[in-house]
Formats: sequence, structure tokens, C-alpha cells
Amino acid sequence: DEALYLYSGHMEIAHWLHGTPIQGNYASYFSGAPVLYPVLGAAADSIGGLAAARAVSLFAMLTTTALLYSLTRRLFNERVGLCAAVIFSVTESALFLGHLATYDAPALCLLALSSWIVVRTAAFRWPVYLLAAPLLALAVATKYASLLFVPTVVVLSALSAWPYRRRKALIPPVALGVTITALLAGTLYLAGPTYLTGVEFTTTERFEGTTATTILLRDSLQWGGLPFALALIGAVAYAIRPRTEPGEQIAAWGSRLWRLALGVVLTGTALLAPADQIHLHTLTSLQKHIGFGLFFAAPCAGVGLARIIGDHFRRAQVGIAIWGAALVFGMTQANELFNAWQNSSAFTKEMTHYLEPGAQYLVEVDEVPIYYLRGYRDAQPEQFTSTYFIGYTDKQGQYLTGNAGYVAAIKAGYFRVVAYNGETTPTVDNLLARTLEADPDYRLAATLPNGNDTVTYSVWVKR
Repeated sequence: DEALYLYSGHMEIAHWLHGTPIQGNYASYFSGAPVLYPVLGAAADSIGGLAAARAVSLFAMLTTTALLYSLTRRLFNERVGLCAAVIFSVTESALFLGHLATYDAPALCLLALSSWIVVRTAAFRWPVYLLAAPLLALAVATKYASLLFVPTVVVLSALSAWPYRRRKALIPPVALGVTITALLAGTLYLAGPTYLTGVEFTTTERFEGTTATTILLRDSLQWGGLPFALALIGAVAYAIRPRTEPGEQIAAWGSRLWRLALGVVLTGTALLAPADQIHLHTLTSLQKHIGFGLFFAAPCAGVGLARIIGDHFRRAQVGIAIWGAALVFGMTQANELFNAWQNSSAFTKEMTHYLEPGAQYLVEVDEVPIYYLRGYRDAQPEQFTSTYFIGYTDKQGQYLTGNAGYVAAIKAGYFRVVAYNGETTPTVDNLLARTLEADPDYRLAATLPNGNDTVTYSVWVKR
């Protein structure tokens, strides 16, 4: 994902500056507008490489955590704000997204900024909360799945204003909802049908997977169970009694019904991503999407941790133990997820030996060599084909796709290099292995370890 977004961003920049044709219709299958985060990430990559691109995500997650503290402090008080921030900051998603050059962290940051605006301006007489509308639209454009969390921000605009404005607090969600809808509809109309295809393909009409519900529930509990449990405790405790201790300074609150509604909206948002992916039976990106919901549940988790610590910090050691457990879980899970990918250094170095003008390369997960070899004249995006799809026209003019296309292209000697690792598209890889072993025009040039004991890259080269 990092390689795909960054090199597509470089291509967008080259297209804007020099009119260079863009290789690939990214808008039709990206889960965010290719002219937004990919360009930002590529600009950072041009300055400081992959580390700088990842630093953009780190800055976004640090900003998100700061905004979480601020809005929670406004909704409750200082102690709860600190508890919410320290719990969210060590979740798997926060750590993972803060070290990954994808558009998840910037999108979440925009959602956080929008939420902060509606909370910060809750008592204002003028409709300053409408400043959140373009930011919400930008968040959705950055990552289409952000749309799932827009209703929470809209409802939050009413709940946060209710203690100050009572019935007039019903105006902000209506005005905000209409404005956001108009902005998104107008933007999508101007963007054109290709973007609509991308939205449908990646978000509104995603293909259903085959992952069992039990696996999705297990992973959801593993990645978000502890902060969600704290949020449940906090929501119930706040509904029963707003203060942790007598005389505690706390933000204005409404009736018990209002406190219950606030707890249900914030805590319930953490269930949106797991529920959506359980409905679709897909595990893809759950480890990232779950963090969006945990951001909104974090204020209630802060209340829960504050109540466990108790009045006058009488059970501070229990709170420290809970936070320590959250830290260990988050670090372990984020580290396992991040290091699950194979190390591509040896493979990309090997590829440099076989680059030729006009040569074609068939590579599993071709985004990685395209990104790392983009400085080579003979390794341009149009020279790569992935094991996901092929469209090959044979000498008789017949257009072939799928297995027939791969076999025909190899037998015709179309590819200079064929490389696969049996991990992403194992069925196609097995077909490639059998075809190459029977073809005297190709030789197995290298089998390279990818930092994983069970995965090696097989690199076949045309003789």
C-alpha cells in the first residue's frame, strides 16, 4: 500500500508539472482520492524518502491525540482528557497508523479536527461549527471509509451544544448534515464517473469476503477490546453520576438521558467498523478502521479509567496497571502487524540486474519494485504486470486475460523477468511455476528470502 500510494503520487505530481501521462486509472480503484494523500505523501517522499512519508502519518496521529485530549477536556475535564489521550495513544491502531505511509492517519486527523471544532464551538452563538463541514468532506475524500463516522460528528454537534443551547442545539446537526451532503455531492459530480466507480468499488459496494464472523470478532476484541471495555465502564458510570468525586470541576452536563445518549453515541461508534466488516465478512483493513471508532470511544474510555482510579487517586496503581497492559498489547500487536510484511530489499536489488530497455516484468505485488526502482529508466510502471491481472494480446490478435493470458505471455517470451512468492496470489503462482519449469527459454535465477521463514521470492529470467 505504501509503495502504491507514493509512486502514484509521484506520477500525479509529474502529470501536473510536466504533463506526463499517468499509468493506471487509480481513481477507479483507490479507496481515497489519488490527488490528495498520495500527492502529499509523494511530496514528503521527495524530501526525505519513505521515512519522511511515514513522518506525515506520525504527525497526523500526534495531532489526533492532542485534539482528542482537548475535546475530551471540553466534554468532561482535565483528568478525563489525559486518561483518554494516554489510552488511545497506545492502541494498536494509533501505533500502527502512526508508522504507516497511507491515507488512514491524515483522514483520522481530519475527523478529529472536525470533532474538535463542533465541541469547541458548542456554546457559540454564530454557526462556527460549519467550519467542520469542509474538513469532514476532505476526510471522506481522503479515505472514503471515513464516511462511516461522519454521522457521529454530526450527532456530536447536537450533544455538545445541548447543555448550552437546549432546543437550539438541534440546529447544528441539520445545518452540518445538509452542508456536508451538498459538499460531497458537488465534489463527486465535479470529479466525474471514475471517482464514483472508485467509491462504489472500495466502499459502498465492496465485494463480500469469506472470513468467518468468529475470526472477525476475535480480532476486533484483540485490537480494541480493552479500550472498548473502559469506554463501556465510563459510559455507564457517567450516566449514573457525572462526577468522580464531590466538588470535582467538570464541564456542563444535561440530564441523565443526555449523559446516556452521549455515552451511547461515543462508545457505540467503536462498533461501526467491526459491524461493517462482519457484514461483509472481510478482514481487509480492520486493524486500521477499528482505530477510527476507538478515537470516538476514547473520551468515554477516559471516564472509565478515571473512575477506576477513583476519587483522590485512591487506586492509582490499578490505573497504571491497566495503562501498562494497554501499552504492552498495543506495542505487541502493532509490531506483529507491521513486521508481517516481507523484507523486499534483497528482491529489489536482484531486479536491478535484469532491467533492460522496453523489457516487461511480471511481479507479484509489483507496486514495491515500481516504487523502489522508479529512478531507473528501464523500470517504469508501464513495464510491470502484476499477478492480480493480465491483459495480453497474442500474435494472432487474440486478447487474453487470467490464466490463459499468463501462460500465453510466458510461452511467447513476453516477460524478461517473472517473480513470485506464493503469498498473495498462490493459485496464479503455482500456474506460473509449472509453466516456467516446462519452458526452456526461462531459468530460475534466484530464490530470495523475504525476511520470513515461510516465504521466498522465486525470480525467473528469460535466457
